[in-house]
Parts: sequence; C-alpha cells; structure tokens
Amino acid sequence: MSDIFGFDNTTFLSLASLLSVSQGSQEIAEYTTINEVPDHDEWESETENDSTIMHQLSGSTSKDQVLAKFLDHIAETFSQAKSIPRHERRRSKATINGAIHVTASGLVFDHGDPIVYVAKNGIGSDSIEDSKRMKIDEELANSLTKWMRIIASTMKRPAIDKDQMWTKLISYYKQRLHIYISHIKGSSKDDLAAAFNMRSDGIVLAKELHELSAQYKADSIPLEVLKRMISIAYQLRPVAAPVGLTSHIGRIRRSVFFLGRLRSAYETSKETAIELQKSFKTITISCLPPPDARWLKKSQLIQRVQELVKMEQVPQPQKHHLDKLRGRPTNLLTTCHAEVQLLLKFEGSFSTNTDPFPYIGCSRMSCWLCYQLLAHYKDKRTDTRGYYQTRGSHGTVYPFWHIALGSDSVSYPRVQFNLSVALQDIQVLMQQQLKDFLRTQRPKRAESSTNVTVAGGALKHSALTRMREAESWTTPGGTEGEVGCLKELVCSRQCIRFPATGEPAHCRMIDFYRCPTDYPGTEPVTFCIPDLSTYWGKSNFDRAHRQILIKDQDLAELNGDYLFYWCRKDDLPPNKYLMNLLRIDSVPFEEYFWYGDVFITKFHEDEGSFRFDCEDVPEAFLSLEHLIENMIRSEWERKTPEDEIRRWQYFDTKQEKRNADKQVILERMTLTERSILEMFPGMLEYLAVTSCDDGAVVDVSFRDSQVDSGKMEITRLCRKTALQQRGWKGFSSNDL
Repeated sequence: MSDIFGFDNTTFLSLASLLSVSQGSQEIAEYTTINEVPDHDEWESETENDSTIMHQLSGSTSKDQVLAKFLDHIAETFSQAKSIPRHERRRSKATINGAIHVTASGLVFDHGDPIVYVAKNGIGSDSIEDSKRMKIDEELANSLTKWMRIIASTMKRPAIDKDQMWTKLISYYKQRLHIYISHIKGSSKDDLAAAFNMRSDGIVLAKELHELSAQYKADSIPLEVLKRMISIAYQLRPVAAPVGLTSHIGRIRRSVFFLGRLRSAYETSKETAIELQKSFKTITISCLPPPDARWLKKSQLIQRVQELVKMEQVPQPQKHHLDKLRGRPTNLLTTCHAEVQLLLKFEGSFSTNTDPFPYIGCSRMSCWLCYQLLAHYKDKRTDTRGYYQTRGSHGTVYPFWHIALGSDSVSYPRVQFNLSVALQDIQVLMQQQLKDFLRTQRPKRAESSTNVTVAGGALKHSALTRMREAESWTTPGGTEGEVGCLKELVCSRQCIRFPATGEPAHCRMIDFYRCPTDYPGTEPVTFCIPDLSTYWGKSNFDRAHRQILIKDQDLAELNGDYLFYWCRKDDLPPNKYLMNLLRIDSVPFEEYFWYGDVFITKFHEDEGSFRFDCEDVPEAFLSLEHLIENMIRSEWERKTPEDEIRRWQYFDTKQEKRNADKQVILERMTLTERSILEMFPGMLEYLAVTSCDDGAVVDVSFRDSQVDSGKMEITRLCRKTALQQRGWKGFSSNDL
C-alpha cells in the first residue's frame, strides 16, 4: 500500500492491528440467511450445503448463478492444503500453514473466450517450496483446462471411475482429505451413525465409512478406499441434521461433508462445461503468481498507535491490548490476499475487449479488510462501488495485509485514486469502530463459506452493519472565476509585429511567461506564453497560432522554428498589413481573417527533454517579405483563419461540456473522495474525460504507425453519446 500515492500504509496497518486485538471480529452486512450449526475453534468450518451462497449478485441470472457456483468450487479445488489441527501439531513436528493455500478465482471474457484466473494468499517469496507449489498448481490448471474443453466440445460426461482427472484431483487434494478422514476415524461408529440417522440408508453408509476410515494411515491410504470414502461422503450430503444436534455430532457431520466437497467441485465443473459448452470450448484456467510479501517492523506499529492516541484519532487502548501488540514478532510479514490480487488484475489490465465477471469465487469467506475493500472500491467500468462480489465475510480482521500494485495497475491513475479513496473510507470506518470500546466483545465467527457457528446463528438476526452513508459534496453556486494572469516572467525577446493599421512591420520586445495552470490557450504547457495584452487588450487570450519552419536560408540565423500569432476575435479590426500583402481592399462579410496586430516569435525546443527556449527574431527577418507573402497567401487559400475559428468553437464547446461533467462528478463525490482528489493533480480533469455520462473515453491504445515509420498511431474508443444511442443523425430544414 505504500505504492499508493497519498496514502499512509503504517497508519492503516496500525489501526487494523489495534482493531484486531481489541474488538476481534466485526459486523458485516447479511444478504442471505443460512442454516447454521455449532462450530469448534479446532476445526475450520465450511458449508454443509452444496449450493453457493451468493452475496447478492446484482441482477443475477441463472447463468450468473452457475458461473458463481463454478468459481467458488474452482477456488476450493485449488485450496490444496489446510492447517493441521492443534492437537496433531502437538504430537508431531509437521506444520502446514493453510493460510497460504486460501484461494480465490475470477473469470474474464477476453473477446468472448473465458479465462479463469486463480490466485492464492501465498507469500510469494523465491523459495524452492513456493516454486514447487506454483508448478503443481500450474500443472493442475493445464489439466483442468484440457479436461473441460473436451467435455464442452464432446458434450459427454466421463465416467468417474475411469476419469484420470478425478484421480489427479484426489492426489492433489490428499492432505485435506487425510485431515477429514482422521477426524472421522477418531469418532465412534455410534456417533457417526447418529449423525445421519434421518435417512433410511444413512446409518448403513455411515457405518461403512467408519470401517473404511480404520484403514487410514498417517502416510498413505489405498486410492480405491479413498475414492469409496469420498463417494459415500458425497451421497450423505443431502441427509438432514437430526433433531437436538450436539456440537460434537455437528463436527462429525461437517468432516463427512467436507470429505465429499471435492466430488461436488468435480461434478460442478463437469456440469458447467456442458451447460455453457458454447463458450467453455475455449476456456483457459491460469494461475497468478503471488506478489512478494513485505516486512513491517512492530516498533513502527506501536509508535504510530501512540501518535494516533495523542492526536485523539483513536481512544487510549487498554493495557492488555497493547500487550498483545507488543507480543507480536519483531518483523511482521504482510501479504496480498487472493481477492485483492484478482481485483488488481481486473482493474489494472483494462481493455474494451475484456469483460470481467463481477463475482470472485473464494475457498473460504473473505476477511473483513478484503470484504470492505471490495465493498468500497469503485470499479472503472461501471463507476459503482461493490461491483465485485464474494460469498461474504467472516468478519475477522487480519491486519498484516497489503495491496501489491503491479505495473499494470500503476499505469492507470484512476485505479490508484479509487484505491486511495476506498482505503481512506476503511480507515475512517476502523476509527469509528475503535472509538466504541464499551461495546461487548463480539464472539468468534466461522471463516468458512457458511458461518457455521453458534455465534453466527445469532449474528444472522443482528442489525445490518452501519455502512458509511454517501455524503454528497455540493459546491457553492457561482460563475467560473476569471482566468489568472500571467505571473512567472521567463524572459523578454525581440519579435516581429505586423500592425493592424497597415504600418510597416517592425521589431518589438515582448515578455514571455511560464504557462499557468489555468491557461485557456491552445499552446502546449511546455511553451512560454507571450504577453500581448498591450496590443490586444481583453482579447489577450483569444489567440491562435501556427508553427512555421524556415530553412535553407543564406543567412543561417534566419533558419529555425517560428510561431505566427493572431487574434481570433473579430472585435479587433482585420489586419490591413496582411490585406495589403494579399492585395485585397476589404474582407468579405462571410469570411474570417487575421484580426488585430499579428506577431512572429522564434523558439527552440530540445528533442530529448522538450525544453522550450525563446529566441530573438533577427531583424533580417523583415527582409523576407516575399517569403511572408507566399506563406500568408497559402494560409488564406486554405482558409486557415476560418478553420482556426471553427476549431476553437469546437474546443469551447468541448470545454463547456467538460466543465459541466466536472461539476456533476464533484456533486456525486463524497467528502472522502473530495479530500483524496486534492492529492492527485489533474485527476478531476481525467475523471471528466473517462467517467462522464455522455461520450466518455473508455480506452486509448498506442502502436507504431504502419504508414509513417517513427510515428505513433493513437486509437481512442469512446462510449456512445445519448444522441448516438438513440440513432439521431441530425435534422434538416424540412423537419422544422
């Protein structure tokens, strides 16, 4: 997060750490209700229900629901390992960090072809173990890609007992399966039968499952036995829970259901490939390499917490809360969670040919910070918050969390701006939560896909979380202020003046100023601006210019780049000097001309640094009257004055629309967005171009010109205007 411009990473992590040790889990918005059963801290709880719990996927269709369920199951499939239960860790030296296997999956349609991206919480270091895990994941992704393409193309379901893909999945998932089987083995046959006595064959299947679990060994289990156990667990999934379910029986049921979860993912992938066979013929599953983790010193966190207390941004924490912070390791490892990686992938690789699906599948429910980021982030395609959905959040705050911006994300200033706004909103939310220290400590909540805890059962009836209200920013009325005058003097240089009165051309000293930020002219910002107010008065900035290159002159000092300035306002008289050169007595009423005094300045621009330097126009330039006459006549025949007026009118119209768009965007902004906006110079102008309601620029691409080598071709794609969407092509006088 330190990469995000204008955002204090240490303050954010300090607040998150303090919130984690002081208040535990946080309330989240509930969009669906589910059946919840007791849980135990020793066991990661997951869903008993095979259906995906969708977090209010806006405007969801049956196809959307199929895709959302598919993404959740793909994420669960790639969640290869889980943490070893505490009682087993005490007996053995084996340690597996299940957190690095937490997985998220996202779907993008690229030119209509589906691409599934899989991301993990892995620490992303260069260690051998990380490389091995990444290689194994990539091999599975390639196998799944080929397998699903074959199913979608042939429309045939492979027999599971002969399907090599099913064998690969079991081998890949074996560590998790062994944990579930060991728990089943540790239960009694009567307890296992009691957990499934609501179905006629439930007791028989449960007893067979218990007998097979007796063959379990720490190192291995026969493959055919393992397949049979998974099949039994899959058959037992629809069995209703018995009346008066105890927590112990509930844990046994969940271990059985989780054992069959891999079969559910396998069946879901097959059915999705057949149901959506038209697009899934070209599906690709790709693994994202985890970004590198970062280190943070514990002393920085504690110091920042004390600073926040002094500034009264948070209340004084209790001693035992600070003791928890001090008990952390000296160096803290922060990782980029899988959901955040997918968000950055989708937002950083924006293209008009790609369409990301607005649901991110997760192997377990999102942490509180990831959930809040997705809820507050405003995506650049629809310009709405909460575009990307997940199955929900367990509410636990994992503070050692960061956003790893890639090169793609950094290249889009709007992504950085929207991230900064979202993080600032979350920071304000954390400060509000920390100020409520008198609130009763909330009980733990399950981190699985269904929140199956006793405490979670009560939470589903609790009030919705106090979400931040969108406080509209309304700017005070009034007209636009006057354009600031030229202030930063650069130099004074000799220029050529062609008087409007028809007097002979002569040299004059003109002051040049640095281009101001509010300059309304069309010169590039690198140019120095000549002050011609002495000659043009209030029309000083109603100017037009044309660049002239003079070369191959006998006198070398005459060669170079010149700027030809004139006033475009017909309030001033047409230039009689130029009229005399053209040998015309008057300008026709319907014609445009060069108005007021006309000036010629000389400049030099460095090709490498684009540094702009003003130069004196040599007096010998006055001897080039024949060259000047030819230039003026050529420009007059091409109707340059008229074209410049038309171009300026178009520019004025576009600027008027842009100012209106900026006003609309400001009115829609919250106070947080307004404060962040000040840290990003030019961002409001950028948003007015890319986020306006009418004719927004959605994509700009660059490539080497195929016609003129050494030049670039710029392609700009804009959304249709309201009139274009209606098919309006204008009207004629007959329509009036």
